[in-house]
Amino acid sequence: MTVSSRVAPAASTPPPQPLAPGAADSPAAGAPTPLGRFDRLAPRLHHFGLGALRTGLGGVFVWFGALKAIGLSPAAALVVAVLPFPAGSWFVPALGWGEMVLGLWLVSGRIRAVALPVLAAHLCGTFAVLALTPSVAFAHTNPLLLTLVGEFVVKNVVLLAGVVVVTTTPAREDAAQLSPEKS
Repeated sequence: MTVSSRVAPAASTPPPQPLAPGAADSPAAGAPTPLGRFDRLAPRLHHFGLGALRTGLGGVFVWFGALKAIGLSPAAALVVAVLPFPAGSWFVPALGWGEMVLGLWLVSGRIRAVALPVLAAHLCGTFAVLALTPSVAFAHTNPLLLTLVGEFVVKNVVLLAGVVVVTTTPAREDAAQLSPEKS
């Protein structure tokens, strides 16, 4: 018995009909079908989306960092409460400046191989709230019932995923995103 990757038609299948006049212009059987509108648009949206994701993530880091640096962050008390060491009044503003630098670094797209572990470590550090102060993150000690603080922390899973995407996108995709579209 021979095995073939080609599927043979069943014996009861009628033979192919001759093409009608003018049908030679239509795609032949087995030829790739033309792409739909979405399939043609998707690569452009993908390139735009990567830039938008990088800018959005960087903007969030800069915005949240600026609030910490100027002393107006609603998360400042949470940051200090979670730290396993006594923090001076300088710590939260310094963290804010660091977040602003991380945000600008992310937007720039430079030295991504170094940016990824630094950004990932910073975001993973926010999960300390879940381990060190679970009563603040979970209602009734139930890990499925997040408080507002818990939701604020858990959403960093999405930020972390976004950071991984924009810092690991191959350079050729970034170059294609920045080059003018060829029509």
